[in-house]
Amino acid sequence: MSEDVQDIQKTNPILGCIADDFTGASDMASFLRKGGLNTIQINGVPDDDFALRKYSGMQVDAIVIALKTRTCEPSIAISESLQSLSWLQRARCSRFYFKYCSTFDSTERGNIGPVIDALMDKLAAKHTIVCPALPVNGRTVYMGQLFVHGTLLHQSPMATHPLNPMKDSDLASLLDAQVADINKKACGHIGYPDLSKLETYVPQQNDRYIVTDALETGHLQSLAKYFACHPNFPLLTGGSGLAEFLGEAYREAGWLGKTPSPLAETRLSSPTLVIAGSCSQATQGQVEHSKSKLPSLYINPNNLASGRQSAQSIAEWIQQHAAQSVLLYSTESAAKVSANQDKLGLENAASIIEKTLADAAAFATNAGYYKNIVVAGGETSGAVVSALGIKHFVIGQSVAPGVPLMRAETSSGALQLALKSGNFGDYDFFSTTIETMTL
Repeated sequence: MSEDVQDIQKTNPILGCIADDFTGASDMASFLRKGGLNTIQINGVPDDDFALRKYSGMQVDAIVIALKTRTCEPSIAISESLQSLSWLQRARCSRFYFKYCSTFDSTERGNIGPVIDALMDKLAAKHTIVCPALPVNGRTVYMGQLFVHGTLLHQSPMATHPLNPMKDSDLASLLDAQVADINKKACGHIGYPDLSKLETYVPQQNDRYIVTDALETGHLQSLAKYFACHPNFPLLTGGSGLAEFLGEAYREAGWLGKTPSPLAETRLSSPTLVIAGSCSQATQGQVEHSKSKLPSLYINPNNLASGRQSAQSIAEWIQQHAAQSVLLYSTESAAKVSANQDKLGLENAASIIEKTLADAAAFATNAGYYKNIVVAGGETSGAVVSALGIKHFVIGQSVAPGVPLMRAETSSGALQLALKSGNFGDYDFFSTTIETMTL
């Protein structure tokens, strides 16, 4: 290591966040930026020689590390999360956050619980909060139950999610199935009536994980104010909802200046490449809305596997439409996704699509056709970012709740991206984002 990370800045970052997928990371980063924290996102476990000083003239207040650990083997998720935590500690972050999906999207055996346990043990934290709520996107918690647009999680479209179907809405129950045996039955709860009197709240000794109700944005503001700087809570966990209010809490504590520092933003003159790999209901609607407005190409895993569609044919199609904004999509209904998985195998079907879409993005940018890229879907976003060789972003304005514009420098020049969780955004998300990107 040429120089210690901790010596790079005169004023150290406050918050170090570890996110379990790429769109979750940008979701978190967007709300941190909205709350007035200058934020960078690093993709993958950072190298020890990653230098914060490259952001000359910009004080970095928060660092978000984007991992791809939501559905991998728990041992890999734990290892990469602990490596990331060690790097953030060397960067002298003083508070830490583990960000997961606002629908608690995970496998039955993890990886939310195992990673929380590992991070808590490393930080010697006796308590942490579990706060997936994001009311602005319809995710609320009441009586410890997670709701999506007023419907219990296990009765929402997440019940038939093709990768991680959610069959329970009780957060304590979901977490209890994942954590170490020694930590089972260790969930406390801050109920809705107690949110107005947090100043008197004291966790019970055996409440290792504290599930917090939150029905509206003001509740998150109260939770952030109490927990952000609390000495007994070095680690917070949840969705991105709390992020917007952490900056306010840090300022009240005197950890930041009273006003956010400005961040200059520029737009890139280029058409936009839209890539949709998510099969969520929200993305299905967005694709349907955009197919009549943009030149569109459907990427079919069966056609790819049989050779009826290929990387070369997709590249030729991109070349033919390079002067326009275009849509590449593999988005399908849950039934068709399931049929493809039955025929090709779950992992094989997903990997074929991810690699094809990622390779298409790399071809389009390396050839200089597109500098603006929109990606729908966490797994797809991770594959695209990796294929483009992007190691870090500077976070800019949001184009929708939880979806920021992000600037990256690559070997082929500057790129501007928007990476969205499959469930996020209105029906016209793609068209409005293209308009914002090219202003």
